[in-house]
Amino acid sequence: MTDQPEAKPAALVKELSGRIGKYEIVRPIGKGAMGMVYLAHDTILERDVALKVMVSQIADDPELIQRFAREAKAVAKMTHPNVVTVFDLGTHTDGSPYIAMELLKGQDLQKAMRTPPPMTNDRKVAIIVQVLAGLAHAHQAGIVHRDIKPANIFINQDGTVKIMDFGVARLTTASMTGTGNIVGTADYMSPEQVKGAKVDGRSDLFSVGCMLYELLAGRRPFHSDNLMAIFYKITHEEVNYGLLPQGPEFDALRPVLQRALAKSLEERYQTAYDFAVALREYLKAWGSSAAGAHALEQLVDLEPPPSSPPQPLTDAPGATLVPADEGDIPSATMDLGPTARKTHAPNTVRAGTGTVKATGPTVVGATQAPTVLTPTVKRGSSVRIPPAVARREPAASGGNPILYAVLGAMGVALLAAGGYIYINKQGAKPTEPTLPPATEMAAPPSTAPPATIAAATPPPPTAAPPPTFAVKKGSTAMRAAQAAFGRYDYDQAMAEAQKALADDPADAQAKSLVENALKGQHAESRFAAAESALRQGQFDRAMTEAEAGRALAAWDPRGPNLVSQIQRQQQAAQQAQIAEQQKRQAATLQNEVNGLLNQADNALAGQKYDAAIGLYDEVLKRDAANQRAAQGRGGAIAARAVAQAASTAGSRVAPGKSFVSARTQAQSIETRKSGSVPEGFEDTPGVTAKKGSQAAELPGKILFDIDPEAVKPGENYTVKVYLLNEGNAPIQITQMMVNPRINGRGVSAPVQAQVKDVAPQQKALLMSSRDIWKEDTTSWSMEVTVSTARGESYKNQVTWK
Repeated sequence: MTDQPEAKPAALVKELSGRIGKYEIVRPIGKGAMGMVYLAHDTILERDVALKVMVSQIADDPELIQRFAREAKAVAKMTHPNVVTVFDLGTHTDGSPYIAMELLKGQDLQKAMRTPPPMTNDRKVAIIVQVLAGLAHAHQAGIVHRDIKPANIFINQDGTVKIMDFGVARLTTASMTGTGNIVGTADYMSPEQVKGAKVDGRSDLFSVGCMLYELLAGRRPFHSDNLMAIFYKITHEEVNYGLLPQGPEFDALRPVLQRALAKSLEERYQTAYDFAVALREYLKAWGSSAAGAHALEQLVDLEPPPSSPPQPLTDAPGATLVPADEGDIPSATMDLGPTARKTHAPNTVRAGTGTVKATGPTVVGATQAPTVLTPTVKRGSSVRIPPAVARREPAASGGNPILYAVLGAMGVALLAAGGYIYINKQGAKPTEPTLPPATEMAAPPSTAPPATIAAATPPPPTAAPPPTFAVKKGSTAMRAAQAAFGRYDYDQAMAEAQKALADDPADAQAKSLVENALKGQHAESRFAAAESALRQGQFDRAMTEAEAGRALAAWDPRGPNLVSQIQRQQQAAQQAQIAEQQKRQAATLQNEVNGLLNQADNALAGQKYDAAIGLYDEVLKRDAANQRAAQGRGGAIAARAVAQAASTAGSRVAPGKSFVSARTQAQSIETRKSGSVPEGFEDTPGVTAKKGSQAAELPGKILFDIDPEAVKPGENYTVKVYLLNEGNAPIQITQMMVNPRINGRGVSAPVQAQVKDVAPQQKALLMSSRDIWKEDTTSWSMEVTVSTARGESYKNQVTWK
């Protein structure tokens, strides 16, 4: 990668020891730019885990901390054999976030590709199939990885493939340096990532295609020493499929690769399942090893995605959201099925603040035996609950004394009114009412503790048992009154009970029925007021009226039903209000970001580089993961450097400098300096052998073609190397060595020639290299040596001078 100005120093990664939360650190097992990975022991669950501790500088950015927590929770919800299981997340005392994952034993794909013996073709395809199986599960959950590369693919010793660093890759992308450098490997990015456009699961499939090409060809499809050159190749140049090994089995994989690496989203595989099915068909036709059979078995449980696959939840290009916030994870697992609402005991294994499923077996380090986790805890449903102020919970034990006093006063007033009516109608002194054993008074507020926030809605209130009345034999009016009361027709019940009292003024049951019917009438009026307030959206007033009606007639089911209806509508209204508010905020932020991006792009187009860089910085302050802004900032910095270099090129580059090629030096067995005796005859007794007086002139010449001839700093230049055969027989090339030297530094390395044979009287292209001329170049040369099957060698050099 090229050097960038204004680079910030890398974050300090310190090695920790001792204890982090409930985890006892055993030893470090890996180190990267974003933190350390440790073998740690969970002191509560008694198991070993891989503990990834990020750098403490992340704690300085609250947005990064929030995104890290959200995405770690989202990944923890995934349970798949090809995805590394996340157990826990938290924050260390120095502010650095950490995640606890299952401990694996093996090596990542990047190391496996470089470790002998080489993998078979079936094995390579089997690895990609398992990667696609894990991605299919993640994409259906709405999660895009965004950083698929060999270093993030882990191969267990049993051959199982695991995808690592879901979510952590997003955090890494958001933690770019101040110059816009991208942390990580750019060779596997998709065209839409390079352009800063919105990405979905098809971006991961492009990265998988890059890995499959590298596994087959032994090199990355878009690699270059310059970051901008990599981006240019990804977005504009086609892959050189001629570098794939020869053979029908590789020809059969070529159309699969071409579709996976299509630059157009529409031409690419649409789902990981489609990609995996294509590889399954290939293995059916060409697979022969056990690895191929295992890959076919891997597809048995892989089901096609739904007709409308879930899209990644995004609110801006390059930003992934998860469907839960900090307060959305219940503290206890809730079964919200249609037949049960049961809260499990709070001994659920919890990941950070969420509830996750503990899976096993867990594979530990090389020096320890595998440990199997026996308990398995079912993950509960996560349900969004409106703010607590919008919910009406039962009163705590003891209730509200003022409320009880008011209700008591209302009860006394109602009894007095009933007695007054009775006295006026009967002309007799009212007797003290006698109530049946079954209570018909309002049930006091529940003393149960408030429902946990994990429930979708509070349990629906239930009506108290209705009051019962003993009917005297032959009392037709009381039977009619009791039937009307059972239908909650309080007016009819009152009229019939008064008829019974007219027949027998001392009938205590008739008096009790009159009193309860009077309460029911008042309750009906409160229910009607509650319904009117509910229609107007006045939830607090509606709940007050409904609760008052319940207090008057606890047996009437209309009260509990009305309370439940109010709670549901209130919750739905609040959720709609929250969603609308979030939508407005997201739209406002997106409009603001888009406006700044347009201003920055216009400034960049107008060559106002400093203004463009400042505007891109403003975007990154609002959305640190905005790749369009990060890419634009890097491009503005590079363009500014090129402009400065162009303006001062005359002072730094001597006029008239150009590329000058030397003459080809040819050598064969006859021309080697080994004395006057030919090779092989030095120590032959009795034989006198001498070299010929003059060796035949060799037919080959190495030629260079460099465009442009006079290169400027920041300009692209291309070096092409040819071999001219002036002889009458073909020249068969066995090896080509290239030694470029810039400012006196360089290294000689073998390069595969683009052709193996050069026909007589023909010129063939051996190599073509494209790069950007650096500003600090003071000397430049390239030496090429070609060896042939006949033992000849040709060497030539081109120099910038």
